[in-house]
Amino acid sequence: MIFNQHQIPKNLERYVAALLYHKDYFPEHKKDKYLPDGTINIIFELTGNPKFIYHNNTGEISQTCSDVWFSGVLKDYITISSHHEEMMVLVFKPGAGFPLIHGSVAFYTNRVVPAEEIFGPTILNLLQELKQPTPAEEKFRAIEKWLDRQLNADDFYLEVMRYAIEAIENSPTQINLSKLSEKLGYSQKQFIQLFKKYVGLTPKQFHRIVRFNEILAAVENKETISWTMVAADCGYFDQAHFIKDFQSFSGINPKKYLSDIEDYPNFLPVK
Repeated sequence: MIFNQHQIPKNLERYVAALLYHKDYFPEHKKDKYLPDGTINIIFELTGNPKFIYHNNTGEISQTCSDVWFSGVLKDYITISSHHEEMMVLVFKPGAGFPLIHGSVAFYTNRVVPAEEIFGPTILNLLQELKQPTPAEEKFRAIEKWLDRQLNADDFYLEVMRYAIEAIENSPTQINLSKLSEKLGYSQKQFIQLFKKYVGLTPKQFHRIVRFNEILAAVENKETISWTMVAADCGYFDQAHFIKDFQSFSGINPKKYLSDIEDYPNFLPVK
């Protein structure tokens, strides 16, 4: 298996969370759960073999993904194909979707669509360039050039939205969303609409996802877990509310998560 994570250049690091290259990953299990983390993604499949999204309850194929596709921010977990013959993944920071697609990302929340529906022929031209037998670093540079052209300078994102997002990310157990909107000079209704436009979620939904990912970080690589302590540390007043949120985002209870987790906290094998 080959896994490369590209060093993001300074001009893109305000928007891009990760640029990834996968090759020859063939696990024993055929499906993974991808748990919500507040990001949006563009995925390039470089071998021509489609990937699949499966119905979370029935396990049947619900969508076929070919060539290059855009995944909006998730409110719930999604079940996807595990194997990666050769793929590249662009992960964008919360809020960066609006500068990327030049419109509200709320339309794509909980949706996966062919990328050409959003970006037109330029994304297909980039796909053909990435399919060439070139080293991973050359592929990354081609993506950088495309992003330089595609990303719109957006001072509102860089100043207002980044401030709001980072305030929630940095203090998910203590943040007061009403006070945050007041501090930014917006009514709660205005703040919610702006947040959905840039992030694809309401501030409250995003806050829940941030808190959930804080839990995943807290339990990763720990041999003994006190779920009562984890729930309290992450701002839950009772364990029942904590478990309900955890099952909503992952489809399983916390103990089952611990038994299923492998290398990455946001990916769970479906066995």
